[in-house]
Amino acid sequence: MVGLVSVVGLVTDGGTVFAARRDLQNAADAAALAGAMQIDLEAYRAEGLVVLDVDAAEAAAAEYLQGEEGMQYSIQVTEQSIDVSVSRIAGTSFLQLVGVEGVEISASSTASPRHGIAEAQE
Repeated sequence: MVGLVSVVGLVTDGGTVFAARRDLQNAADAAALAGAMQIDLEAYRAEGLVVLDVDAAEAAAAEYLQGEEGMQYSIQVTEQSIDVSVSRIAGTSFLQLVGVEGVEISASSTASPRHGIAEAQE
């Protein structure tokens, strides 16, 4: 019976942690995309260059992530891309019986500014 309860606990907590990791990846992807939409309009109008407005991109990504509770994040921005890394503790239920209160999960995402219609890659 103990073995059966242990397996059920691992499956339940494993599913919870997997779902939390997926949600964390979604948050990282969305924050990176929010930042990648912040192009430097002056550079685009003057020279036709599509580059990120570094300060605006970082602010947009941070603003998106601040709505998430208990999340730690770092944002790295260059004119060509934005990298977002996030982490948090996913709580457990059955594993608490053996002293595992939570599992640290993390995700990261990178996005680049785009405009117009991209060519198909072969």
